[in-house]
Amino acid sequence: MKDSKAKLLTLIAMATVSELALAQEKALSGALVELLATIVYSIVGILMGVIGFKVVDWLTPGDLAEEVAHKENRALAVLAGSMMLGVCIIIAAVLVS
Repeated sequence: MKDSKAKLLTLIAMATVSELALAQEKALSGALVELLATIVYSIVGILMGVIGFKVVDWLTPGDLAEEVAHKENRALAVLAGSMMLGVCIIIAAVLVS
């Protein structure tokens, strides 16, 4: 009788420990999947931001980066910044949905 109770308690303890281990493994794998998705979405967002900047550069006369960096054209810097901010807000909204 004692032996069967000990076996039963051992089985219950093993089942509980295995369920906890499986739950932790699922949580860890879910976190890794979320981390990987975050990294991929970040890379996609950065690439799309760069493409957006290139489009704005293409639409403005002259070299936008040259005008902002070397000639210190503040008006073009504000234009480029606001366009980049708008593009990045759109990209973030798309990636979140």
